[in-house]
Amino acid sequence: MRTEAEGDVRTDEMLFADEDDQVMEGGFEPHPWKVLVVDDEEEVHQATRLVLSDYEFAGRRLEFLSAYTGEEAKRIIDENEDTALVLLDVVMEDARAGLEVARYIRHDAQNRLVRIVLRTGQPGQAPEREVITDYDINDYKQKTELTSTKLFTTITTAIRSYRDLLAVDESRRSMNLLAMSVAHQIRNRTMAIAGFANILKRNISPDDGQGKYLESIVEESGRLEEVVGAVNAYSTCGPPELTKTQLLPLVENAVERFVTAAGQREREYALEMRISASLGMADARMLSRALDALFENVLDFVEGGELVMVLQSDVQGTMLEILDRGPGIASQHMPHVFDPLFSTKPDGVGMGLCMMRKVGLEHGWDVVLANRPSGGIRAGYVIPRVEEEA
Repeated sequence: MRTEAEGDVRTDEMLFADEDDQVMEGGFEPHPWKVLVVDDEEEVHQATRLVLSDYEFAGRRLEFLSAYTGEEAKRIIDENEDTALVLLDVVMEDARAGLEVARYIRHDAQNRLVRIVLRTGQPGQAPEREVITDYDINDYKQKTELTSTKLFTTITTAIRSYRDLLAVDESRRSMNLLAMSVAHQIRNRTMAIAGFANILKRNISPDDGQGKYLESIVEESGRLEEVVGAVNAYSTCGPPELTKTQLLPLVENAVERFVTAAGQREREYALEMRISASLGMADARMLSRALDALFENVLDFVEGGELVMVLQSDVQGTMLEILDRGPGIASQHMPHVFDPLFSTKPDGVGMGLCMMRKVGLEHGWDVVLANRPSGGIRAGYVIPRVEEEA
């Protein structure tokens, strides 16, 4: 039997229930979009919050984070990786503090998803063309032009872009996980098939006609293992960890591996090195894999002859490419050379150029692949220039 006192306790529990519990009973409360406002003027923070106080996109409201210095903004970014948008001032503790924050977000924090909108009251301190090109800024606004309507439009565009990038990134993660899982399962089966085939080979006489079929099973299992390994390497490629990297040692090491592999295949190449640059923003491990893929493509399709290794800079950027004198790429094949598993060789895996392209896209580089007028192909990247340090 329930006493009156027990009834009072239950009533008190309902009256003083946590707000979160009530929200869960009434329905799911979606997480807000995080917006970081970076500005040294308190009025800017207050005005932004006021104008966007009732803002909502895709059923989610805004959560405002505030930073008044560049260093404070960097700390908040590190603590809130799911920040959707940064409204960033340029001039704070010094004339380029905001630009250093943008560089930190992209290069040090390796955050490619957060959208960065530069808001400046002194456009002369940060010319628009330079900023958009050099700092991976997504939008550039002068404070005097940001009316409440334009601010609403800017926020909506930025958050929509962040949402879409987030979906693409999650889809890529899921596909990579699927590819790795499938590769693991196939590898286990091929090892078992090849193992049993070898056992059967040892238990039959050399004159038994079935031996050639068992040998084919072993060979095809090995080829399937190569395909699985290449697909697994492709699925785990990226995103890059960008650092200022000395490119020349990576090129020299790749050339050494190529020379060793060429010797094993009894191939002879006359290699010319055209070097006039070294520094670049890159992931050294990923770039080494791409160079190996390019040289492997040379070994597959070029029997020997002249090769040129190029690492040179001009106003357009740093050109890193290999020029050969091989047969080139047929016009009917050119649209498919970057497709996974496409190969014109019966025993080819078809992941080399595909891997090369993915490394370039992950870095945001221009990918170069074209037939040369004098014969052969040129393949490589145009890498944004990085000034050499004194």
